[in-house]
Order: sequence, then structure tokens, then C-alpha cells
Amino acid sequence: MAPPFVVSPQNPITGNTPAGTYFGPSFAVGPGPCAGLQVADVTLSSAQLLALQTTAVTLVPAPGVGFTINPLLAIIRLLAGSAAYTDVGGAVSFTVGSASFALASNAIFLVTTAPNRAIQRFFMPSATDTAGNPPTDDNAAMTIGKATNNLAAGNGTCHITVYFTIEPTT
Repeated sequence: MAPPFVVSPQNPITGNTPAGTYFGPSFAVGPGPCAGLQVADVTLSSAQLLALQTTAVTLVPAPGVGFTINPLLAIIRLLAGSAAYTDVGGAVSFTVGSASFALASNAIFLVTTAPNRAIQRFFMPSATDTAGNPPTDDNAAMTIGKATNNLAAGNGTCHITVYFTIEPTT
């Protein structure tokens, strides 16, 4: 019986590394992406939103040594509560190690009270990376946090969907 993950009948995959070549001799053998496009769904409570500056929230756990998270798209859906959040500055950012994508505006979190809802999409190929050598993106979780000044005086929940791939760092 063949292993459950097979690139071709002659080349089974063990962990993240194929035993042979991917699809023929013209492709290099070595670590490859864990899988194709992946999705993470996280719901942030009002308490988590109010503490983003002091306590970042993990959206995607660390993928393991030799791999990094490559975020492509994040969708933020805010379901307003009985009081709107207020913001006195400091960007909300998605980070993977030293790679960061700061929102141009925190307006998504400042939606007026229920039953209002808001949705925004953020494409992340333009995330900036300040990594030195070695980069800190290897085996780093993807988080959402706030640079300065927590959101205040509001309630409601936030559902975040992240589309990403896992890429080898070697």
C-alpha cells in the first residue's frame, strides 16, 4: 500500500521532504512547501482587541525550523458591540518574525455600535522585512498586534481569516 502523501509512485514524501525528485529530474530535491494555500480563522474577543498593543494574538502557529509563513491575504470582519472602539494612534500590524504589514488605517475597528458590521481585505505581498542575518522569520508565528496605544472604550468581536503558504527558508 502506498504512503498517504505521494508526489509520484516512486517518490513518497516524508514530513516536508520528498524522498526523490518532485516531478522529474529537472527539479531540485530538498525541502518544499508543506502544502498549497492554507487558511486560518481566528476570532478575537473584545478583551483581546483592547490589549493588542500589550498582548499580540497568534493567528498562525510557528511552522517549524526551516520554514516560514508567507501571508497573502487577510480579511478582517468586525461585529460591533454596544460601544464603538476608540483609537489614539499606533498601527495595527500583522507580523511574522521581522516581516511586518501595518494597516494604513485602523478604521475597521472604529465601527459604530451594533448591528453594524465591517469587512476589509488586506493583500500582503508588500509586507516589509527588516531581517538581518539570520532572518527571524524562520519558525516564527504570525501574529496581530498594535505598535502603540491600545484600542479603548469599545466592545465587539473580530473574525480574521488569513490565507497563507508555508515556504522553506533553506
